Amino acid sequence: MEKNKIIASIARQYEEIGILHKIGGETDISVDQELLDAKHPTGKVKIHYENLILLSEKDKTIYFWELTKEIKSGFSFGFSSESFSQSGATLSRKVKAVQYTVNGKAYEYEFDLGQLNKIVKTAAKENGWKFKVVLSKKKALY
Repeated sequence: MEKNKIIASIARQYEEIGILHKIGGETDISVDQELLDAKHPTGKVKIHYENLILLSEKDKTIYFWELTKEIKSGFSFGFSSESFSQSGATLSRKVKAVQYTVNGKAYEYEFDLGQLNKIVKTAAKENGWKFKVVLSKKKALY
């Protein structure tokens, strides 16, 4: 499949799950988004996500770089859990938490950060391209 059609497919799937992205610039697709910015009376939780996706027609490879920053502060009562699983080079990270304020109000959030990687990996496989996770941001830029 043509590079532009793969980009459009990934972009559409990102839009369907509420991921804001930019097409073009220093790479083919980029994401720089706060996935969560939850504040409650006794603290806050932020999850910031970035990724870069570069499609190389030369070697029919999609290069994927990502970064997740999680910041928690304050005092809270509640439950939180994270689960990690790895299949080959794909790391899936699920985050789920329920926090309670001092007056008993519950704040709940849940994300599967691995879903973004899977969308791109699946697009590569379905179109006969290779998929490669890169550790250096520079390797996913033009």
